[in-house]
Parts: sequence; structure tokens; C-alpha cells
Amino acid sequence: IEDDVFYLVHLEKELNDLGDRLAAGIPEDFFVQLTRYRQKLSEFNAYYEQLTVICEQMQAEEDRYTGSAAAWQNASRRTGLLQDHVRLLQENIIQLRELYQARLDTAQNSVMMVLTIVTTIFLPLTLLTGWYGMNFKNMPELGWRYGYPLVILIALLIIVLEIIYFKKKKFF
Repeated sequence: IEDDVFYLVHLEKELNDLGDRLAAGIPEDFFVQLTRYRQKLSEFNAYYEQLTVICEQMQAEEDRYTGSAAAWQNASRRTGLLQDHVRLLQENIIQLRELYQARLDTAQNSVMMVLTIVTTIFLPLTLLTGWYGMNFKNMPELGWRYGYPLVILIALLIIVLEIIYFKKKKFF
């Protein structure tokens, strides 16, 4: 366990780099990398937990091994510190996963906003189409020479007004 702290610091730096790449944009294999780190840290956590238990047992049986209790106590303390470091890195992974999910949610919200705007723009046009598609005889616009161009003008006016409204509200 003597050089394990250096390896854990190296893992911490890799996780920070992964977080920086996530802040810049969602990497393609992000979730796979995150899962590998999580598995590796789980293995380390179990390893250090087992070492701590062994050290504490050896320390408790001091009368069998005279003079070695202090060494076992030191080893137990060091493995406990390493295990704490691993737990800190595991919390870092949880935060990265939450940041990843937040990025995905933001992208999904943007798509949903665009779909909502498109739907809102075409909803009145659908109403006009349905209304004038009924072809009733009592609709004066059907027999009028300028009826068809008027409906086109009304549809374009509705689209322009909606776009102005959405720009004013800063939807796009």
C-alpha cells in the first residue's frame, strides 16, 4: 500500500480531466469510462476494507505478536486513509454522473422546446386547413375570386406574428 496514494492521485487527476471534457461537451464514451472508474474504485474500496479488518485483527491479538501492535495500528490507519480517499473519488464519480445527466437533460429540453415551437406555429394553420377543407357551400370565400389568396395571406400573417412573438419572448 506504500505507493497506492500516488495511484489514487493519478486516478483523481484522470477523473478531473474527464469532468473537464464533460464540461466542454458530452464525450462519446463518457458513460463507459465512468463505469470503468466506478468498478475500479469499488474494487479498491473492498480491498482496503479487507486490509483494515486484517490489520485491526492483528492489532487485537497483540499478545501473540509482541511488539507489533504499533506497526499493525499504523497499517490499519494507512489503509483507512486510503479507503477514505477511494470513497472521496467515488463521490466524485457520482457528481460526474449527475453532471452528465444534467447535460443530457439540457439537450433534451432544447429539442423539446424546438418541437413545441414548431407545433405551436403549425397548430393555427392546421385549424385553417381543417376549416376550409370542409368545402361547405355557404362559405363565401370558396366562390370569391380572392378567397384562396386571402387564406394564404392569413396563414402567412399568423406565422409571421408567431415568429415575432417567439423572438420577443426569446424562445429562439
